[in-house]
Amino acid sequence: MKKLIFSLLSGAIILGGTATYAFAHSNESGNDIINFGQMKPYIEEMHPDLSTQEQKALFDSCHGAGAEINGNNTQDMMNNL
Repeated sequence: MKKLIFSLLSGAIILGGTATYAFAHSNESGNDIINFGQMKPYIEEMHPDLSTQEQKALFDSCHGAGAEINGNNTQDMMNNL
């Protein structure tokens, strides 16, 4: 009985860890390039009163004037406001 419980518990832990890893890996690979066009719907949702020019200026102030960022380079983006 102890072997059965141990086996089931071990299997559940391994399956849970594998599923978590697979979800984390597929959710954000970190290699994607994010540009203003992709972020515009989210910016509009969070800041509906801003014009397109103001949204672009906000994006550039957070992500740089190049208007493209690498997904790995977002750690300090809130400090740029």
